[in-house]
Amino acid sequence: MMFPHVGDRFRLVYGRNLLPELTEGLNNYLVVADGFVYEKYKDQLKNEHKVYIVKNVEVATLENDVKDYEGVDAVVAMGGGMAIDAGKWMAEHLGKKIHSVPTVLSVNAAFCYKSAMRVNNVVTYMGRIFPEAIYIDFDIIKGAPKYLNVSGAGDLLACLTASYDWKLNSMVTKSHAYSQEISDGAQYLLGMLSENIDNIREVNDEGIYFMCEAFRWIAEHSAKMNHTMWESASEHAFFDNMEFVCKKPFLHGQIIGLTVYFMSLFQDNQHERALMMLKRLGIDVTLKGLDITEEQLRTGLLTLRDFTEHEGLRYTIINAKPITGEWVDMAISKYKKDFDIA
Repeated sequence: MMFPHVGDRFRLVYGRNLLPELTEGLNNYLVVADGFVYEKYKDQLKNEHKVYIVKNVEVATLENDVKDYEGVDAVVAMGGGMAIDAGKWMAEHLGKKIHSVPTVLSVNAAFCYKSAMRVNNVVTYMGRIFPEAIYIDFDIIKGAPKYLNVSGAGDLLACLTASYDWKLNSMVTKSHAYSQEISDGAQYLLGMLSENIDNIREVNDEGIYFMCEAFRWIAEHSAKMNHTMWESASEHAFFDNMEFVCKKPFLHGQIIGLTVYFMSLFQDNQHERALMMLKRLGIDVTLKGLDITEEQLRTGLLTLRDFTEHEGLRYTIINAKPITGEWVDMAISKYKKDFDIA
């Protein structure tokens, strides 16, 4: 076993040709999906079903749209992070069971009991729902572009900065129950991530299996602790602020790669290790790759503490010391040098 057994809230079903097998046993179900994903895989869906094509994950949008599906018997969420999160939210509000079918591993949405929604364009994590199962179809995952799947490793790398913040939080506010065993486990996970980088980059069966088992290990611990702070802290707060500053969504694992880079530097915590792993994975965290400007990046850093305090986010390194203009100048200069940005 790659990771020790923690719990059974997130049951994984591995295989191929899983959609027909899953939906053969369902009827009058709702498929929540990205439009292109539904078109690509609709012929594999069996029996009578309705379809909801995800527009966005603004709560106001879903509150209006969910009313049309109150008669369904189950929900199948199929796609990337937005589709999975929308499916979780709708299933919870309809009071129905959810079957998750991620078509790409760019984010760990299928492995989170909360849904990452938006309220007035601000990321808001809400709800508590567990899937009947998560269906990992190797051929479906491999059908997505490689860079999308590889970027999901950024969500695993987040444990590097989040576990640091978690310990800091436990010493200052004690708002989130702390476990040294799980914190040590984060370091084990990072070591395993390093060992599996070649398979992750190839998106072969072994790489897919490792990422899913790592996501499940994190998810089971988070469900048991009833919070996610060991996987989501200052780096996710920085991501939330960048989305707010730039007024656009990002490829999740990719932006988390960027924010782990900066927050590990700010923490003075295994920063070179984070940099090395980002480079080995090949996750593009450059300004061009993220389609952001240097000024947006600078603003995201300089306004980060105000944003976290305004949104009432968890106490992390962001609250513990000031992010000064001098530090931001140094950090951006190092970033541009590390990633050969002119």
